[in-house]
Amino acid sequence: MAKQIVRYSTEDQENQENKKGLHRSWSRLPPELLCLVSSYLLAGDFTTFRVICKSWRSSTSLPRPAASTLTDSPWSLSPCLMSVGSHKCTFFHPAYQKHDACEIDIPELLDARIRFSKYGWLLLTGFGYDNFSVFFFNPFTKEKVELPNYTDRESFITMSFSSPPTSTDCFVIGICGWDDFGFIKRGEKRWTSHTIIKRPEFTPSSYCNPILHKGLCYCLGENGGLGVFDPHDNPSNWIVYHNDKIPFIQEKLDSVHRSYLVESDEGKLLAIFMVEEGDTKTPIHVFELPKLQVNKNMMKPRKIVCRIVRSLGNRILYISLGGSFLEPVVPRGLGNKIYLPIFEDKKNIYYSLNSGKYHFMFDDYSTKNIHRVQEPMNCCWIQGRPKLTLNKDFEW
Repeated sequence: MAKQIVRYSTEDQENQENKKGLHRSWSRLPPELLCLVSSYLLAGDFTTFRVICKSWRSSTSLPRPAASTLTDSPWSLSPCLMSVGSHKCTFFHPAYQKHDACEIDIPELLDARIRFSKYGWLLLTGFGYDNFSVFFFNPFTKEKVELPNYTDRESFITMSFSSPPTSTDCFVIGICGWDDFGFIKRGEKRWTSHTIIKRPEFTPSSYCNPILHKGLCYCLGENGGLGVFDPHDNPSNWIVYHNDKIPFIQEKLDSVHRSYLVESDEGKLLAIFMVEEGDTKTPIHVFELPKLQVNKNMMKPRKIVCRIVRSLGNRILYISLGGSFLEPVVPRGLGNKIYLPIFEDKKNIYYSLNSGKYHFMFDDYSTKNIHRVQEPMNCCWIQGRPKLTLNKDFEW
């Protein structure tokens, strides 16, 4: 029987080679490619990546080139903790174990104090007794929007803004003390100062930034209450609310050492109270504030009923003095947590509403109390946003 001769064309030979390439072992992928892929994985996925095989595990130890800008890193579209030091700005992402803190030179921020963060923008003021500068800065695009200097008798204690500085309705407010505040709107060339009539039963918190919500300014008080005023009135009246359904907060005022006011993604206001260790079985309390019927003529404190929030669903709450916000998470099972602006051994500490305990990222350790852990100075959580650039003719 004659042997059958099979002839392959050049195209057939190339197809055969391609098929061999497709069946090549995944363990033989280039280490540089594996290193790049692993750098974009979240905590649980990163752990799974490392146990696939020896070559994948060893690739995670390769040094990754340092990012020159935030847009070079996987953090540009997800929240990270930012702190401004004397020489560099440091960014730390809680869910990327592959990365240590990312240090970037941003000269514009080295003599500035972070006051508020929202929409990917920072609101900052200059350091020093005679430095009255106020400006917006976007660390992702390095764009700066300068506001007129504020030169009144007192410096701001807390500050906030309503919308991005690129918005025509951007409104910035700074509270100076118990009875004085300043504000400026987009398009204005100078600050306006107004007076707030003092109320003996209410003192605005010096640690919690105000929230501009539906035309009104909301502030948590040192006494556990809620103060609301209309910044357009002069003088303005504090409209004070107390919550008689939260006796714990009223009884343990000396134990509340941190408080935060956050606008949720549903347009509702959340109040968060951190309690000193050892005073309660629940170290962090979250409440949803009701819709308020604000009457400017109300002089007596009103009582409100707040709903205790026991679950955030598939969302994460990021809290810090400079900026707090509620964000949905795509991977299921990672929500219902409160990320704090504190780290220990390069591990973020978060609070789980499921367990009622503090946890360390990438660690099985959990505790009811956290000891001797300090919050970085001049820091805030900041939200990554798609890159947008200002027009050349942009003016505040």
